Amino acid sequence: MTQQITYNQQATYYREGNGSKLLYVLHGYGQLAKFFIRKFKKLGEEYAIIAPEGQHYFYLEGTSGRVGASWMTKENRAQYIKNHIAYLDAIHAELSKEYDWEEISILGFSQGVATAFRWLAESDIKPSKFLICSGLVPPDVDLNIKKDIFDPIKMTYFSGVNDPYRTEASVKEFYDNVASSKLDMELVNFDGVHEVFMEGVMERL
Repeated sequence: MTQQITYNQQATYYREGNGSKLLYVLHGYGQLAKFFIRKFKKLGEEYAIIAPEGQHYFYLEGTSGRVGASWMTKENRAQYIKNHIAYLDAIHAELSKEYDWEEISILGFSQGVATAFRWLAESDIKPSKFLICSGLVPPDVDLNIKKDIFDPIKMTYFSGVNDPYRTEASVKEFYDNVASSKLDMELVNFDGVHEVFMEGVMERL
């Protein structure tokens, strides 16, 4: 019989900058936050960039070498989602004590997109911008039901036309989700692969 227990633990996140604008960047599957955050150093001194990290770690190849992280797998999925939302809420609560932020933005990449959607749907964070990079709306977030949460947020969806994970079905699913919810979202296709379109991101921050 499955049992559950609640306990305290420590977790890591990474930070670059001490500006008055707060930007959360959520990495994709198999990445580490300490490397992912480097992409955003060029944003300048006006930002405090926060890179949380998925708390599920694994070797990328075999049983040694490079390590990656993920936000969840199919194993004990609901519990991992609950845990990483609590982790993200704890980070934001700590940072909210520090500063009355001029602006809050969230960027998700790949698996980090689903994580960001779930966080927004289940927490009290109120960003003004949500940058969606090469990812999808998770099936457990109904944009029609959560429309009041996402409606005030300026949302931009970036998709690389040469992304190997991009299929006609996945693009249609995303567009249909947005269309049915009548949310105002800018859709940006760029000439690239499965990556963060930094040029487009910098133009919209």
